[in-house]
Amino acid sequence: MTRSEKLLADYLDRENATTRLNYHHSLLDFAQFVRAHNIQTAIDRLLSGSAVAANESANRWKRSMLGSRDKAGKLVGGRGLSPATVNLRLTVLRGLVRKARRAGLISWELDVPGLPSERVHDVRGPGMDALRKILEAAKDDTSAAAAKRSFAIVRVFAETGLRRRELAGLDLNDFENGDSPALWILAKARRQKERVEISAKGAAAIEEWLLVRPKCSSPALFTNLIPGRYGRISPTAVYDLIVALGKKAGIRKVRGKNKIHPHALRHTVFTEAGREVNRSGRGVETLIKFTRHKDPRVAQGYLDATDDAASSIGRAVVSALDRR
Repeated sequence: MTRSEKLLADYLDRENATTRLNYHHSLLDFAQFVRAHNIQTAIDRLLSGSAVAANESANRWKRSMLGSRDKAGKLVGGRGLSPATVNLRLTVLRGLVRKARRAGLISWELDVPGLPSERVHDVRGPGMDALRKILEAAKDDTSAAAAKRSFAIVRVFAETGLRRRELAGLDLNDFENGDSPALWILAKARRQKERVEISAKGAAAIEEWLLVRPKCSSPALFTNLIPGRYGRISPTAVYDLIVALGKKAGIRKVRGKNKIHPHALRHTVFTEAGREVNRSGRGVETLIKFTRHKDPRVAQGYLDATDDAASSIGRAVVSALDRR
């Protein structure tokens, strides 16, 4: 294996499967743009040239992804990819080139800036009323076991705003019951689990599910319900479950969108948390703490260490969820 081949293999060896796939797709797109047979050929060609040639190639790739539009906004050239997609792919390529420089393969880096980020999607979510309807729909699932599992899953979503992969990844020993129940969550881009408080009602919902959970060797907190094939529930199954419950709850459209999905529930929880931040007068750093978004300023992770503001926000979300 050449140094360049090892460099690429190491760079694509990401712990998170989704991240690994995104990196591969980004570099594959670049390889296709420069008409290389594969990613390795494209990278070898890029690194063997000059800094000027590499930056010119990356800039052309950027322009092709972004595309050009006429005065009416109609795409007339290129692909018209979103700024977020363009920025992700540029970040991946820049990161690989930076790694090559640090390894001594080249003496330069790419100087191709990303695009200004644009928030173009509605992040408010369907709202607490819709969330309560979905909780009620979960109680009447196809069987007693399915109903208890569905209710517990929606309750966890509603109290914590987890991503579906985070929920599917929960193990039995991640559930901590007692006077202060909690879940230990391995959040996105984290290497260590963190403790997230849940309410007594949330813990009770999980306990009810555990009473009917299929007996199997899987350590998963939430399993599938396929006889003879019991195992960890998949993120896709979680997605399908929430979509189905949204339909059962009679929620056809929310702000023009056709269906409820796990990330919509996450938006609802964090929107309610944002309202609590505004009502309480706490700073935005408290919301960052509660939402568990990874912030580049590491010190912000400690801002809530003394007054436990994130837990108070969590309790406010639970109160809103149970309000009649």
